[in-house]
Amino acid sequence: MNAVNEGVELLDSLGINREVQQLFSEVLREDASGRLIADYRDGNGKLVDREIHGISTHKLSSCGILQCSPALPENVRALYISDAVMQLVFMVQRKVKRRDFAYSAFLATGARLDKALVLAGIDQYPKGIKIYTVFCHSLLGRIRDCKVQHWVKGLDCRFRIEGNKVVALFKGKEFWMSVGEFSLRNHLRQVGVRQTVTTIKPVIKQSYNFNCLW
Repeated sequence: MNAVNEGVELLDSLGINREVQQLFSEVLREDASGRLIADYRDGNGKLVDREIHGISTHKLSSCGILQCSPALPENVRALYISDAVMQLVFMVQRKVKRRDFAYSAFLATGARLDKALVLAGIDQYPKGIKIYTVFCHSLLGRIRDCKVQHWVKGLDCRFRIEGNKVVALFKGKEFWMSVGEFSLRNHLRQVGVRQTVTTIKPVIKQSYNFNCLW
């Protein structure tokens, strides 16, 4: 992103203030059409896909990972994980007056939640940092909350959908719950795991059709 002090047209039009723009200036850039581009890389740092946002375009990265932080890794105190950079941008914009993001880090996973990449990303920061998941209210978003929580604890859980039920396969046992009741909190109570990850869910705005808006 060039000359963030001059603003970025799309972010300005969406009401994203300059303080928030600065937090993501290293990973977001404009192309010649005014679209926002974010590069996602594999574990070896190779470019594998891009997240693209424009007035009429929204494309998630299919794979890879993206990280950024205004602080050195050893100084990070909170990590925010989402499937898209723009999810994180809107979340920060909503909370920037109530929360200090100077010692935070941001990790975007793309559409594919790759366990090895997520854990490698988390491992860059001090043990005991606060972890927030920033996924949508959708069932897929709620399952992603659960996957990250299990991985943080060194566990794993597989999920499938049977009619209107979510079936969790955990430690060789199946746990069933209705789609409407399913959430990170309810799932962890059901399987007997203590929650350490905090979820942040979006406030939906109808004026602009990103995946989930804040």
